[in-house]
Amino acid sequence: MAEHLNRSLRAAPRWRRQPKQRPRALMNAALRLLKRHGYRKIRVEDVAEAAGLSKTAVYHYFPNKDELLRQTLATRIAERTAEIERLLESAGGPPSKRLRKFLRHFWDMSLTSQSGLWQRLLITELAADAPELFEIWAQGLVDRWTLVEALIKEGQTRGEFRRDVDAPVAARLIVSGLAHQALFHVHLGVSRLAPCDPDHLFETAVDHLFQTLRARGR
Repeated sequence: MAEHLNRSLRAAPRWRRQPKQRPRALMNAALRLLKRHGYRKIRVEDVAEAAGLSKTAVYHYFPNKDELLRQTLATRIAERTAEIERLLESAGGPPSKRLRKFLRHFWDMSLTSQSGLWQRLLITELAADAPELFEIWAQGLVDRWTLVEALIKEGQTRGEFRRDVDAPVAARLIVSGLAHQALFHVHLGVSRLAPCDPDHLFETAVDHLFQTLRARGR
């Protein structure tokens, strides 16, 4: 496999890699290869070559392939979570504004080709062959549910949303619904059988959510 790696995946020569840069270089290379070739085909030597390091260097920082991938995925999810927190902090305003901002961000990210590759990988390989990696991803999804739930509850406390709405269920339905529509409608091509403009799909789904949430008189 190493001979067939795309040249764009090859990193700088190994002598340019400072020790403190090596774990990050290996994780970046592992993530690129995981998305491109899948879990089953990744070998430690391929990750080392893509990072511009030796196979020995990989084992210096990570005991095996699975631990390398586990730390890679956990780090990436933590970074995405931090990005979302910064996004919501910069948005400011009432819970409804921040909730809509997050859902738009989540939808736009779900529509990217990289997200499509990742979703296919989850279904075809990780869920069956790498349950520990799948669980890390699943925890990231649960964190998104929790974030939306917290925004709904904040809106309920402030009188912006109805208090009788089940916040945990509403959060699950909107996040999972958008994720599955992105996967099936866009990435798996179901739109060919049932056309629907993605932007219209998003706006209508979110409008229905807010109609359900909105407190009377607002």
